[in-house]
Amino acid sequence: MISPEEKNNLIVGYKQVCKAAAAGKCKKIFLADDCSSNISDNLRSIAGGIEIVLVSSMRELGAMCEIDVPASCAAVISL
Repeated sequence: MISPEEKNNLIVGYKQVCKAAAAGKCKKIFLADDCSSNISDNLRSIAGGIEIVLVSSMRELGAMCEIDVPASCAAVISL
């Protein structure tokens, strides 16, 4: 789901994604379906018109991002 090109510009983690989304730097946001509703609701409100791709679990999103821990969200950013 995350292409090799996207992985070059990928950030992982709630704080980083929120900061990038607020700054208008996100092209696409990946959001784990099983993350807390606080994280999901807040990120959706910050995202505005940014494409949000749902991933079935935090564990799966972490694996997609090639990290050893679950991840609630990740984003492809423009540099």
